[in-house]
Amino acid sequence: MIWKTKTHQFSATVCQKTGKTCPALAQMARSVVRAVETAVPATTPDFEFDGNSELSHCPQGCVARFRAQKDLIRIYCGATEDAPLEVLETFADMMFGPDTATRPAGMLTTPPCAMLEVTTLATDPAVTMDRQMAL
Repeated sequence: MIWKTKTHQFSATVCQKTGKTCPALAQMARSVVRAVETAVPATTPDFEFDGNSELSHCPQGCVARFRAQKDLIRIYCGATEDAPLEVLETFADMMFGPDTATRPAGMLTTPPCAMLEVTTLATDPAVTMDRQMAL
């Protein structure tokens, strides 16, 4: 499922346990977006943070792991704690990325049951009167 706000695009997979998109995952993504937006003015351009959180509204009781940067946030539901974030990132690249690449079948022994990616939308420059008239 894909949806947009004025500033971000959200892309989510279907939960492999419920067969539906996960509202708890979407709520967590919105919260992480707000946290990043709050932190960005006071941090360097390469600021990032990661962590995990129990999805309290998830009927399956999933724990989600995440990595958040200014322009990219990824959340992995049901990922095991010992799965390296770099491997989860590579798995997400396969799902959300435009490039196709083969990966070893055993790259991730237990894939996340759902994932969500948030990207920052490019801001449109202000349209000048000359530009408006040309349209």
